[in-house]
Parts: sequence; structure tokens; C-alpha cells
Amino acid sequence: MFKNNDTSKGNLDRRTFVKGAVAAAAATVAADGVAFAQEAAEPAEEEDWYGNPGVPGYMCCSDWLGQAPVIDPSEIVATYEADIIVCGSGHAGTQCALAAAQGGASVMVLELQAEDKYMAQGGGVCTFNSKWATDLGLGGYDIGEITAEYTRRAGQTANAELIRQYIANSGEMLDNLVSITPEESTQFKVQEGHEGDLIQIAYDKPKGSDYPVELGGFKMWAACYFVRMTELETNSRNAAKALGAQWFFERYATVLVQNENGDVTGVIAKGPDGYEQFNANKGVVISTGDFADNVEMIVQLLDLVNELDMRNNMDPQMMKGRSGRDGWGIKMGCWAGGFIESHPRSSMATIMAQPGPFGTTPLLHLNARGKRFMNEGMGPYFKQNMIRQPHGNIYSITDANWFESIKVAGCDHGAPIFGIYPGQHDTMIENMSHVVEAGEEGYDVLNTSQGRGVTGKVWGAETLEELMDLLGLEGEDKETALAEIAHYNELCYAGVDSDYGKDACAMIPIDTPPFYGSKKEHDGTSTASLVTFCGLVTDDHMNVVKGDYTPIKGLYAAGNSLGCRWGGGYSAPVAGSSIGFAMTHGRVLGKYLAAL
Repeated sequence: MFKNNDTSKGNLDRRTFVKGAVAAAAATVAADGVAFAQEAAEPAEEEDWYGNPGVPGYMCCSDWLGQAPVIDPSEIVATYEADIIVCGSGHAGTQCALAAAQGGASVMVLELQAEDKYMAQGGGVCTFNSKWATDLGLGGYDIGEITAEYTRRAGQTANAELIRQYIANSGEMLDNLVSITPEESTQFKVQEGHEGDLIQIAYDKPKGSDYPVELGGFKMWAACYFVRMTELETNSRNAAKALGAQWFFERYATVLVQNENGDVTGVIAKGPDGYEQFNANKGVVISTGDFADNVEMIVQLLDLVNELDMRNNMDPQMMKGRSGRDGWGIKMGCWAGGFIESHPRSSMATIMAQPGPFGTTPLLHLNARGKRFMNEGMGPYFKQNMIRQPHGNIYSITDANWFESIKVAGCDHGAPIFGIYPGQHDTMIENMSHVVEAGEEGYDVLNTSQGRGVTGKVWGAETLEELMDLLGLEGEDKETALAEIAHYNELCYAGVDSDYGKDACAMIPIDTPPFYGSKKEHDGTSTASLVTFCGLVTDDHMNVVKGDYTPIKGLYAAGNSLGCRWGGGYSAPVAGSSIGFAMTHGRVLGKYLAAL
């Protein structure tokens, strides 16, 4: 590689280039003006700077991709045709099919699950400026401001136009769901006097004009609606079927069909009776989800997980996430000429709530050595900060005024939930009243960011020294922790966090008994968590592209098969953003394809 046999004027082969680079490097001048020359060994003539990657285009050491299956035409037992073939009937695929059917296109959907056992994952959907939410007083948000926040959290590595399409179209997507929901359903019904019970809000901020709220430099909005997800998907499927869309359950999309030009013209799927070919007049949509259940792909591709685990001798099988998706649809896109987005590749593992039942509440955090290590208001960065601390426990410390910190938290992913579960915080307060008497056993307190019976262990004592003992901090680590708390209190009273820049409103001193603490063990490892987020690279129309960004005609991606949405990690200004992205992109794509 890097060979160029033309050595005429104006052209350099690799050997000539390396010689020049070595000569230039040998003339480095130190600050005192003395030049030092250091001989450098010239690379061998045939050295391959890329090494021997397992898959061309990826820096990996095993062939996680393999070869596309070859299906003999004689094995195909049936052939079907439609304008649009959708592979996968999850959040993105179902909405794509519904939108395409509403746009007058013929649609066929291939779904791996059996119809009578179909279940959709998740519970929260983030949408902005729907008429439904605006009528409840939670709308009027600035699309550009929200787009900028998502893009900034992605570290400028995401496709800003794909993000904008989500923000700008998510409200219409939700209103469409409201319109097709059967009248007898209570899915979108609001009881009088409980308008805020359906949407997550920040404490004492029930109106759209209260947003965005800001903490740790991050902006957040009230825009997450918690739903009965399987019912929502079933209603969408029924509405699409009423318009002529067809579902083929228990079908495993296996390989794409391409013509002599490389255009995608269909897909072959394996069903109960054998292989079937589905031909597409307008396009094939890959919405088969992520690869969180594929260990080899995680080890070879998920760089925000694999290297940490390698350094700590973690069993690769333990890196799996919980989506149950094997990445096969993404592989189909790669076999057709597409590529998974380049590093950094992320998963939902890049965010985690602090110890105990407090969600992303900005309590004081200490590491295993008793040291404070971050701006606790930057909740989206908690795990990435935590995992780089000395192995052992991470601690969260507070006092009798713990609920004042709960009030300060925002409403992003992992934040305390207000407005969804009436009485939840009353239960939490009642639970906390039993913590001190529980002693060394600690007490299970209802989780403020989860609800539904999820709890977190809390320990309590009348003095900080006793609390440190209950948490297991000893010797020098205990002394360090007490000194850090004292220093933290000084910063709180000064009103300025001159160490890490935490917001003044979140600098609440820890000096009023009883004192409380929680702990979370960490060993420096990670997993793919719920889902992976690195999918196929596309253009702005979700048309899968080659390495040179040339579109592959007829091939599209949505949901967690779609890349370039999250950048280096899952940092969302609203809970439910992952599902909101998938459902909205699915609808946008379905409308686009129907109009072709």
C-alpha cells in the first residue's frame, strides 16, 4: 500500500516520501538552539501501514463481516413485489411502513418475531412541538436551539441534518400517532387536573416557557412522553394494514438483491417455508436494529467498550447488551457496499446514573480513594468520568437537604422524573426517613429516575464519620473523603466551584444531619448496555452510501441501523430520545420513499 511506481518529476513513491520525512525529523532544534540528530530506521520497502485488517475499511483484527450468503434461485419458494420493502418492524420500521402506506405506496414489512408474541421495547418517546403536547402547555420550543444541543453533545461527529430532521418532524410524528389511536384507548388521554402526568418535567417547571433548563452547560427540555409501547406499535401496524401494507412475520432478512450496477432491487428472507424474495420498486429499508447481541462485532468495532474491557480481562461474552439484535441487517448493508460509521462508535453504555436512587441528581461524588473527581452537574459525563477512576466503589454523598438537590436536576436521560408517576417522590421521602435506623444494612429507596418499583440502597448516620464507616471507607481513604467534603462545603458557601465549575444552584453544602450516602462498585469494564448506536452511513435522505459517499440506489437505513446520530456517546437532552429518533426517522423516510 502507498506504492507509486511513477518516480518522474512531481511524483513521489512511498520510499522517497519516507526518506524526506526522516531527513526533516533529524533536524529538530531544541529550545536552547542546539540541533540534535537522531537516526531513524527506514521502514521496509513493502511495509503495509494499515497492517492486516480483518475487514477492509475497518481497523480490526478479525473478519466480523464474513461473506454475503449466496442463495441459489432454486431455493426460493415464493416471490413478492412492492414499492417499499421494510426489513424490521421495530420503532423505525413500523413508522416507515405507516407513513409510506399513508402516502399511497405499496409496502411489505419483514419481521423476525411471531405476530402473536410481538413485543416492542422501551417506554419513553421524545418529541418536540406536537400539537398534543403544545395543547398541554409544553411546546413552542426553538428547533435550531435543540438541534444545536444534540449536535454539540455528539461532539460534532454526527450528521446535523439527520438530527434536525428528527427535531423538526417529531411533533408531526406524534400527532399522527394520536390520530390513529382507537377512541377507546387511554394511551393519550389526560385526566382533568393531571395535565403534567404524561410528560416528564423538571421540578416546578410545568410550562414550555420554563425551558430549556440548564445544568453543567447542558440544556434540557420537557418533551418525553411515556407510553405503552407494544400497544402503540400494534395500533400503528393496524392502521398501516388498513391502508394495504402487508406484514410477513417470522421472516429473517438474509441478503440484499442487487443488479449489475450495484443498485439494490430487493431482499431475500428466510421464512417458515424456506427462502422468499421480496422485490422493491422504490427501495429496501434496513431497520433491523443494532448489534448489541453480537459479541464479535462489539469486540471489533465498539471502541468505547472493548479496549476498557480488554485491559481488565473481561469475558467478551459479558460485553453483550440487551437488545437481542445480532447486527445482521447492518451486515447486509455492508455487503452491498455500505459502511458502518467510523470511530468513535457508541452505545447506550456511555451514560449511567450515579450510585443509589438519585438518578442524575448533582450530589457530591467521591471515588474509591475518597477524592472528588468531576462537575456533578454534568450528568451525561458521569460514567465516562467514573470508569476512569481507581477501581473500587464510587460514592454519592448528601445530607438532610438531599431533596433540594433533587429539585435542581434537569430532565435529560436519567434525571429525576417529575410529572409522570404521581406520589413517587412522596414515597421516596418516606423511604428516606427509615435509612438511618436501618444501620449497616442500608435501606432500599424508590429510585427517583425510574419508578415502577426500582430501588437503590442508601446508608445514613448522624455524623459524617459514622457514614464513612457504613460505606466502607477506611484509613487514609476515609480521611481524604472527610477532607474533600469539608473543602466542598467551603466552595458551596463561597458560591463558586473553583475546582470543577459546578453551577452555584447545585452547590448545596453537606453539613446538616442526618447524612446519607450510596455506593456503586466499578472495575473499569463496560458493556454495550441496552443498544449500540453505530450504524450505516447515509446521506441526508437516509440513503446508504459507499466509502466515497456515493449513494447505493435503492438502499436506506433507519433506527439503530442508521449511523451518524450520536457521535461519541448517548447524551440526550431529553429522555426517550433514542426511540424518538427511530420513530421520527422512520416516518420521514417512509414519506420520502412514497413520494419518489
